[in-house]
Amino acid sequence: MIVHQLLPSFVPGDAMSAAAIGLRLLLRRLGHAGEVFAGEVAPGFGSLVRPARALRSGSCDLVLYHHGIASPLAGRMLLWRGPFGVVFHNITPARFYAGTRLEEPLRSGRAQLAALATRAAVGIGVSDLNARELTAAGFPKVTVVPLFVESARFDHERADADFARRLADGGRPLVLAVGRVVPHKRVEDLLSLHAELRAIHPQARLLIVGKGAKGQAHHRALEARARALGGVTFSGPLAHAELVAAYRTADVYVSMSEHEGFGVPLVEAMAAELPVLAFGAAAVRETMGGHGLTFTEKRFASLAELVSLVVEDESLRARLIDGQRRRLDALSPLAAEQALGHALQGLARAAPAAAPLAPRRKGKVRPRLALVVQRYGETVTGGAEAHARMIAQRLSADVQVEVLTTTAKDHLTWTNAFTPGPERDGDVKVLRFRVERERRMRAFNRLSEERFAQGNDLVAEEHWLAEQGPVVPQLQEHLAREAHQYDAVAFFTYLYAPTAWGVPLVAQKALVVPTAHDEPPLRFDAFADVFERPRALLCNTPEEVELIRQRFPAAARTRVVGVGVKAPNARGARFAEKYGLTGSYLLYVGRREAGKGVGWLLELHRVLVKRFHDAPTLVLAGDGDLPARGERVRALGRISEQDKWDGLSGALAAVVPSQFESLSLLALEAFACGTPVVVNAASSVLAGHVARSGAGATFSDAEGYADAVRRVGAARKPLGVQALRYSRRFDWSAVLDAWREEIDRCRSGRGAARTG
Repeated sequence: MIVHQLLPSFVPGDAMSAAAIGLRLLLRRLGHAGEVFAGEVAPGFGSLVRPARALRSGSCDLVLYHHGIASPLAGRMLLWRGPFGVVFHNITPARFYAGTRLEEPLRSGRAQLAALATRAAVGIGVSDLNARELTAAGFPKVTVVPLFVESARFDHERADADFARRLADGGRPLVLAVGRVVPHKRVEDLLSLHAELRAIHPQARLLIVGKGAKGQAHHRALEARARALGGVTFSGPLAHAELVAAYRTADVYVSMSEHEGFGVPLVEAMAAELPVLAFGAAAVRETMGGHGLTFTEKRFASLAELVSLVVEDESLRARLIDGQRRRLDALSPLAAEQALGHALQGLARAAPAAAPLAPRRKGKVRPRLALVVQRYGETVTGGAEAHARMIAQRLSADVQVEVLTTTAKDHLTWTNAFTPGPERDGDVKVLRFRVERERRMRAFNRLSEERFAQGNDLVAEEHWLAEQGPVVPQLQEHLAREAHQYDAVAFFTYLYAPTAWGVPLVAQKALVVPTAHDEPPLRFDAFADVFERPRALLCNTPEEVELIRQRFPAAARTRVVGVGVKAPNARGARFAEKYGLTGSYLLYVGRREAGKGVGWLLELHRVLVKRFHDAPTLVLAGDGDLPARGERVRALGRISEQDKWDGLSGALAAVVPSQFESLSLLALEAFACGTPVVVNAASSVLAGHVARSGAGATFSDAEGYADAVRRVGAARKPLGVQALRYSRRFDWSAVLDAWREEIDRCRSGRGAARTG
């Protein structure tokens, strides 16, 4: 089922916005593709959230509308030509805004809700409080789907160490409150408590985290009183890593709010192992579930003594944290997923029966495999993409293979270059989907630097994934609608959105070729579904398996499969004659990009040539915009497959400068030609190939590069013999047998994926 979401506005840090992104994660896990739309979208987030005007009737099976008070979108939903549901967060009591411009819109909120109830297929409350409001408004079907917090995002290691250190350097105890500085959050009550606590602990501090309207009289009055008391900080919104540091450094969390529809900060504090003391109004008691400390009377002197007791009594503190930890089980992503599945039960359309399978030979049928990869084709350059194409072509003799890919050729911009729709690649059917938007690399690189430098919340990581792309909504929708047609769905490379967002949709029949290596995105929790939910991870090397197990202890079953390599008849002399090469040469084949280490390689080779008059020529074959200048450097551009094999056959060595490799086809192809390799020592995969084969050398600096080239040159013939011997491990028959076995496992339902 395709389920879109619509909300009045999308702003990072806003609870409703975070809820919509969290809900989309759960929807994917339930097999429902869909996008998020908003009436207003914060600048820079257009890749993650689309404008409401782009939402069209008939574009989905269900719309979940996050109700916002007095939003004009409520009227639009009343005219919506199709089923919709309402996700209800809360209505702030109008008494807090008496005499302001918000008073009348707030009073009209329940009337809007009652009107929506006459048309809605389902009502979803984020707490029992909201569910009761929906029931009172007349919704026929109401379910509670609690908001959830991913506890791992609030672990110690996710905290900003510098910010935590600055917080710890002040006075104690440190009381923390998180939420907007608005009337119903009752910040004035926090200040009253702080005054009493300062009487007991003169160095006590109060940190208030959240957005406030600083120009308004209410905010100015609070700041004036805070200055008079001392020890109070209004921090404004914090980045996620700083927020975790605040939770982890504080001594107690206090909420004085008088209207919480759910209270996400309460759950975040529990996840960060911070004792919670909260006024038990609205949904607070049900959120806390009998854990932490809730109170019904604001006796500030008594509350100050209670705060002091929680801070000083280690036994009491430990009991509170233990109880809160147990409460988190009921507010976990899994619990929310189950509740959401119940809410949508009966709304999904039954999938049509799959078309009859074409016979392979008498008495047998050929299994159907969908292969998802971000780019595909003979003219596409890229290791994972080449790997995917080799598998697709070789499996097609026994398996009905359909490649689901994009119309992009360039992985930097995702510009639509191919025609959308079906085409053929020999026996392989290819179905291309249009990319929603191009990527701007400078802006993306700046975003990556920001995201890689700190811990992130779900919204931040999903935003990065959307910017990474390619964003291909129709491909996701195809998987959701047509998954029943395939016996297995294979995804190539973990890093891109089609894999990250596609695997959960078809987890029970998903195979993932992760091509993982040690890089910053691998630390994102947003990739957990890719590694933990499929039936199997088909890895390239033992080093990749070990890396995945370290990062994702709950990873799905892993298996080293890799690729097969078989060199055609190759003649090095033919390559040298065609390109006018004399003397020995090193060959690099691949994208000419800084990210592949090519810029560093050119610098190392410049030093080598300067030091040794007989240094070999560095030959670069492949597309790219990185300038390739220098003495004894030749850039050939893109070359044919035969030229590649000829070049490898005649090379002194193949050189692989990249730090980030999960397999390195270039290294394996060189071995198959009887050619040794010179590789970056920082890559455990490349170093592993060299150690197991004994057919090459590693380098980590200019001195090491010169030594590696010298050693390979001095022993080229015996190293070539060892390279050929090692290449026999990469046999296509064994690789294809492994693929057939895994497809059969998916087909028969054996080896279920982990879903907990």
